[in-house]
Amino acid sequence: MEQDRAKIISEIPPLDAKGNFKRKFEVKMRPLGPNPQQDGVEKAVFIDGKKLDFKIDVLRFLEAKQKGINFLIEEQRKIEREFIKSVSEALGRKVTTEEIKRATLEGWI
Repeated sequence: MEQDRAKIISEIPPLDAKGNFKRKFEVKMRPLGPNPQQDGVEKAVFIDGKKLDFKIDVLRFLEAKQKGINFLIEEQRKIEREFIKSVSEALGRKVTTEEIKRATLEGWI
């Protein structure tokens, strides 16, 4: 009985500064097909167990890298803005880079 109570309490998400429950935030490697060695894997973000709909345009990134450091830095900024927008849309509120960094470490956003 005590173990059941402890399990239930441990599954309750923490509260944010406004008193709202935080959401589970996970970064996982996931296979792209039945055979990860052949099909490859991807790094994906999950919020409350649901995969975030976000992908980096690798070709665009590589083109920026070939053009030089200034283009690469600008492309990285664009990717960061797009990622923040995607996480914000998934949560239904605006988030910051710092919140995402903290969530990556703590597992809650």
